[in-house]
Amino acid sequence: MITSLNLYKDKITKLESLLPGISNNFRFYLKKALNYSDSSIILSDDIYVSDQEASLIEEFINLSKKQVPIEYILNDSEFYGRNFYVDNRVLIPRDETELIIDILLDQDIKNTSKIIDLGTGSGCLGISIALELPESSVLGVDKYLDAIDVAIKNKDIHRVSNFNVKQSDWFSNVNEENFELVVSNPPYIESTDIHLKNLNHEPRSALVSQEKGLLDLKKICSQAYNNLKKDGILILEHGYNQADDVKKIMELNNYSEIENFKDYHLHPRITLGKK
Repeated sequence: MITSLNLYKDKITKLESLLPGISNNFRFYLKKALNYSDSSIILSDDIYVSDQEASLIEEFINLSKKQVPIEYILNDSEFYGRNFYVDNRVLIPRDETELIIDILLDQDIKNTSKIIDLGTGSGCLGISIALELPESSVLGVDKYLDAIDVAIKNKDIHRVSNFNVKQSDWFSNVNEENFELVVSNPPYIESTDIHLKNLNHEPRSALVSQEKGLLDLKKICSQAYNNLKKDGILILEHGYNQADDVKKIMELNNYSEIENFKDYHLHPRITLGKK
């Protein structure tokens, strides 16, 4: 087994043409998983690699060859300035979803608001909201127990007392009403979308929706209206090409003051409607 960090660096460099980005991921892996300093990674002085470290590096290389995302390799992903546990039972948090929190915090809402995060997955969205609004009550629901397990793990990691989780297919098992806010990053990708081939390690159930990616958005709009207080707010993430469809769905469900927000790439990504 290789015991020289420089030899591993050379091996990674040779893989870069086949696996673009592996060099950056390797440096990140050395820092996060093996606690290497920036200087030890960058400087040309060679470093002895223990058998245990070598085994972990070999595992990183093997998983990278299978195109497993670095977040799953590390079981760690950053979202809204905090780190969350992730594995292949839940989606990897995306920067675009952070916009839901920014938009929510810009609304005229009380810190004591009652909020529900539909399709909570890892819990990153609901937990972040709960931490930003510490007097609020946030419920994260998900259809899948695997996702619930991950959300509970992150709840414990962040020691957040105002975030709770429940198994439910959208509102089907939610007995509460009168939410001030409903937020969701639901499945919205069409089953024939070519981008799915790049997401084969993430749970398909959290990505794909029927009716051209709109079925779950339709369900949420309909069910949320009945569970929102008067003047309550629904905030949805959706595909870059679905803004007009989501606006029509909200209009059909009697939402008002509908507004769309663009993501960092200037794609229409988040839509807000009021009851």
